[in-house]
Amino acid sequence: MKRISLIAAFTSLILLGFSCKPSYPDRPSGNATTDDPDDPEQPVEYQRPEVKTCAENLVLYISFDNDNLIEKGEGVTFAETAGDAFIAGGFIEKGWTNQSGVNSNTAYTKFDVAAGSLFTKLESITFTAWIKASEEYPKGGIVSLNGARSGNNHHDFPAFIIYYDNYGADKETGEPWQQVNGRLLFHDAGGNEQNFWLDASDPAFARYGDWCQFAATYDYTVGVGNLYLNGLPVRELTFGQYIPFNNLVTEFADAFYVGGWSSFIEGDSFQTWQNYWAGSIDEIRLFDKAFSEDEILALYKEELAINLEME
Repeated sequence: MKRISLIAAFTSLILLGFSCKPSYPDRPSGNATTDDPDDPEQPVEYQRPEVKTCAENLVLYISFDNDNLIEKGEGVTFAETAGDAFIAGGFIEKGWTNQSGVNSNTAYTKFDVAAGSLFTKLESITFTAWIKASEEYPKGGIVSLNGARSGNNHHDFPAFIIYYDNYGADKETGEPWQQVNGRLLFHDAGGNEQNFWLDASDPAFARYGDWCQFAATYDYTVGVGNLYLNGLPVRELTFGQYIPFNNLVTEFADAFYVGGWSSFIEGDSFQTWQNYWAGSIDEIRLFDKAFSEDEILALYKEELAINLEME
């Protein structure tokens, strides 16, 4: 009788051992790496998918996910995060935000730009970022690059800037929308200023409180600029002169800002409409080519898929 009881007790311990064996959550295929690939129960380190669209053309990538905030960028280094700027939850992992929610409050992140940096080597460009606008303050500088000079000071307008401006309301519906501007400031061989404006007044940009992907391209070989929202084209403009992007920054660029207007931050301009960005920004990318519509859409879908997978 005792022998039967001992066998039963031993059997129970074995079954208990199996029932306490650790379980692991399902892992996405293609991302699992293990020390022993023959052990399907061994825990793995998850690796976030990478964007592959035109990856060979990526020259600047600011993810805000690491301590230096920047992942890639020749001659571009993190300098400071100032005022109400705060690194917190973004579209993918960490992101930039103006925690005050007010575009008159100082909030920016500065990156130093060394002489001979990547900006001096770009001819055509594609810029993309995920942004979330404040409904109350839907205007402000998203990114800007200083560099243009007027005498001994930086010019009132940055060499390169992407910003939203509160444009007004739809005449029929009364719904507000934004004017999205990209400004390229060049100087020709005679030292004369050449201003290129790329802007759109379109209800597609009337998005508040949710993330959207904004993209701008400039192809100097044909003098064409484009604006996109969530992978779809919104505005195209053909400029009168085909000037390489690097003509605007070759000599004087030394700072790149996220969340503000460089000449305003540096005290060269005090126009009240040159506001800080009251919302959030993430996944800033700059490429050394002008994307096609298909490439813009592919990049949007890739980043959206990563966002969904990270949730």
